[in-house]
Amino acid sequence: MDVDAVILSIPFARIPQVAPLIAKVPADTVVIDTSNYFPHRDNGIAAIEAGQAESVWAAKQLGRPIVKAWNSIGSESFAHRNKPAGSADRISLPVAADSPRERDLAMALVEDTGFDAFDAGPLAESWRQQPGTPAYCTDLTRQELPDALAAADAARSPKRRDLGLAVVQERFRAGTQPDAEYLVRLNRAISM
Repeated sequence: MDVDAVILSIPFARIPQVAPLIAKVPADTVVIDTSNYFPHRDNGIAAIEAGQAESVWAAKQLGRPIVKAWNSIGSESFAHRNKPAGSADRISLPVAADSPRERDLAMALVEDTGFDAFDAGPLAESWRQQPGTPAYCTDLTRQELPDALAAADAARSPKRRDLGLAVVQERFRAGTQPDAEYLVRLNRAISM
């Protein structure tokens, strides 16, 4: 296999199942994980403690370093809100990794998809871009993202994640499907 990067966009609970496949990927290939942990959906996975980066768990399951990127943007925003470099309202996405080489490659790919890449530090800090944090699915600009990452609260974020999930589930049960703008407003309201 001669590839620079492999991007995992799978349900978080499936990560252990793809570990044998990832073991076959050359050591110099960058593995980028886009998944998020939702305890209500990921039955069978031991709870990830507040403040622990889900990405650290994923890296252990895969038996190799990973990069965390694209996990903090909703699918609708990803598909329709990309912009040319230099656009004033261009969304910025955090990229966390332990290896500068791997982080740089992932950041270049994020930029190529029409978003400003932001160096979010080591993988252990990637909890700051997980569900329930101010950086998660809030469509922030490069100027706004650093403050959002800094404001993340390890004890508060799982509560906010669960609250947001409960609100969305309630809307679905009522027969209303929230649109992308609603989800961004909801995430901003409960986490910022």
